[in-house]
Amino acid sequence: MVRLGASLILAAAGMLVATPADAFVDLTASGGFVKRTLGGISYNTGFLWQLNGDIAFFPMLMMGPYIAFANTTPDVTGATGVSFRTIGARVKLKIPLPGPVQPFGVAGVGWAYGNFPDQLVQLCSNGQCREARVPNATANFAEFLVGGGLIWVPVAPLAFTAEFNWRPTTGYTNDVYEKQIQSGSTSAPEPSRNGSAWVGLLGIGLTF
Repeated sequence: MVRLGASLILAAAGMLVATPADAFVDLTASGGFVKRTLGGISYNTGFLWQLNGDIAFFPMLMMGPYIAFANTTPDVTGATGVSFRTIGARVKLKIPLPGPVQPFGVAGVGWAYGNFPDQLVQLCSNGQCREARVPNATANFAEFLVGGGLIWVPVAPLAFTAEFNWRPTTGYTNDVYEKQIQSGSTSAPEPSRNGSAWVGLLGIGLTF
């Protein structure tokens, strides 16, 4: 019984720890839609593209970086597009099924940077209002990622992916914009605001 138990433990350990021959890499370039809300403002649906690389250290479980680029416009009259850049890390859990299609789940965390173009804001004080230009405001905030998808490998190493995820955000501040508002208004805006984004991606890549 002791020998049988030791054999089972060794077999389980062999399943969990990947040898160098078992290790593999997924490299994917994908594009799709993003629908964002940030600081109580809804953004129109925009385009997002993403690069990610995942390496397997354990069977089924992969880890690696991702970088995403998007340009979306606030759903406000006269607003112009805002560029967002995100860099982060994620884990991917593949579910081994027979055949060329495998489902997977993803979770991660990243740092997002928003570049807001020049914009005109109206400042009012003592019944008098004036317009002021806010120059190139920026915002930095944390992004979390959770979702899943499918990977199809028709002919190795070529792979196609479909992915959908939810990306809640926190810590959003827009320092330049808020300082301008505070200078002309007695009601200061909140120092930090939350948001979220829904993302759908179709990708092409290589899996080794």
